Amino acid sequence: MRAITIDDLNAAAHVGGAGSLTMRLELEPASGPDGVIAPAKYVDSKSNATYIYEKRFVEGQEEPVKVVLIDSKTSFANRAEETTTEAVRNGEGLLSRMPRIVVEYDTDAGRKTFYDNQLPHRGFDGHIRVGNHDGESTSKAGAYVNARNSTLENLLPLFELSPETVIFGGWDSTRSKNQLRIPSVLVGETYGVLADQKDDPAIHRAGGRIDPVGASVNVSNKADRAKIIGDSIDLSDATKNKFEGSGKGSLIGLGAIPPSAKKELLDGVSVRNVISTRVLSFATVRTFHFGKGAEGDAAIRALIIAVLLRDIAGYDENPFIRANCFLAEKGKPVVVLNKRYGEREELEPLTAEAAERLLEEAYAQAHEKAGIAWEGQEFLVQGNPAVLANASAEEDSKAA
Repeated sequence: MRAITIDDLNAAAHVGGAGSLTMRLELEPASGPDGVIAPAKYVDSKSNATYIYEKRFVEGQEEPVKVVLIDSKTSFANRAEETTTEAVRNGEGLLSRMPRIVVEYDTDAGRKTFYDNQLPHRGFDGHIRVGNHDGESTSKAGAYVNARNSTLENLLPLFELSPETVIFGGWDSTRSKNQLRIPSVLVGETYGVLADQKDDPAIHRAGGRIDPVGASVNVSNKADRAKIIGDSIDLSDATKNKFEGSGKGSLIGLGAIPPSAKKELLDGVSVRNVISTRVLSFATVRTFHFGKGAEGDAAIRALIIAVLLRDIAGYDENPFIRANCFLAEKGKPVVVLNKRYGEREELEPLTAEAAERLLEEAYAQAHEKAGIAWEGQEFLVQGNPAVLANASAEEDSKAA
């Protein structure tokens, strides 16, 4: 079995090359097969927390089996992008030299910096659009306007300003016209085959909390409520109003909380097996053009593939999903290059070191053939103070 090479990437970047690269890994709860893990939480139509259950075909089973979604496609892309974020923070590797849009907010705690790949809509995000660049609205800045005017026929202006938006996909959905929509080249997800295929598989419980000062804190006197809150500027308005209205100490973290097994509480599921899959669609990346001719465009496509492989390899070195969802690998991932006419070739799993070398080769090629230059360029945006003034850390805690 061999490792993937730059020749594979170049072939995939040309029409007629392999259709995709797939990676499949089997896992289990780190505590053992009897362990409980926490799947992804969603909110249903009644704003109640829920898990996502689906029926899927599983090889070796005659009938579809019931599975639970552990990590979604969009979530996995975000986790893979963390490899780039860490590279930029540490100034390590070629990813740290990738151009990026940077949004800065001046807060009471100091300056906070956000990169385009950390924002929900990447290069098209609202924090960028309503901010300021060089003293004018970002939406009027020439380089940003040119980037937003990119099309699938020529993505170069956007790729030069915010490569991550092209690499991971984006949609300029708030624009009145010319809404560029870039499909994602990478799709990945993790799901578990449920141990209980019939009844409600969710475990309904929540742990308690002991308060050594007082088991119960209920403030009946409104004057005392005001004294307790005082000048607590860290409390959100919603939390403050709830406490002032009810006097329940639990709202602001006072008093004990008894263990509970209410139906609406979710504490995980038991699974027979966990499957993690990733698909890199070469057919998708071949729809991207950059105005650099056939070979120049192919070199940029190969660079995009190399970045994705480096990000995936980086995530696999530290595969954290969420609290109480600790998984262990049951073996090596199966990596398959899907060629034409049903031909498949199994390749060696990619390490971060090998992926970095591959990325360096792809970059050198794109630099030579398409003039791509990554020198850590930053398009600096000053965040709009009005956004910060009206922002809140509160969100719907039922979804995670």
